[in-house]
Amino acid sequence: MSRANRFFVAFLALYGMLLAGPASAKDRYLFSDFGLLGKYSDKFELRLGVAAYDMGIFSTHDFNGAVINGELLFPSPDFLSVIGSPRPVIGFDVATAPDATHFAYLDLNWDAHFTDRIYATWSLGGAINSANDLDHSTRYKNLGCRALFHLGAGLGYDISEHASVELYADHFSNADLCTPNNGAESAGIRVGYRF
Repeated sequence: MSRANRFFVAFLALYGMLLAGPASAKDRYLFSDFGLLGKYSDKFELRLGVAAYDMGIFSTHDFNGAVINGELLFPSPDFLSVIGSPRPVIGFDVATAPDATHFAYLDLNWDAHFTDRIYATWSLGGAINSANDLDHSTRYKNLGCRALFHLGAGLGYDISEHASVELYADHFSNADLCTPNNGAESAGIRVGYRF
């Protein structure tokens, strides 16, 4: 992984840990002066979107196409309140290009509301990919490992208590645990429904 990618991963991890400090038993929301963390942590949510294939901050934009992204977020268990009440996530990225690499992932997701409607969202977890050739791929970056780390981030707007729209990006890589370590990224827009 390049120095820039390592910095990005370290920054996201540190930022998540700072925002996810201990909570009191009577208040699940942390750092209320900086944003309401965990506002909807007791809800299920379905997020669906479309993204540009091989598009992101650290991507070299070698490939074209689209990615269909979907996530199911579960209510945060009480024992996770000490780290900001993140919600467990099951998600996928399915690329529309022929023979492209697809991803399935399990994450923890945090949301921080800065106003009644505007929020940031970020996720951290693990993923598996469908690449047939992890070292010499011609359809996507050479990912090196079947199992990868997954990072996601976005900026959202609540249309209502139940509906939202987000700009988001995600990143998959092996953090130099395998060779090669080319990250796979996408960026796009998605809608969410809480219930």
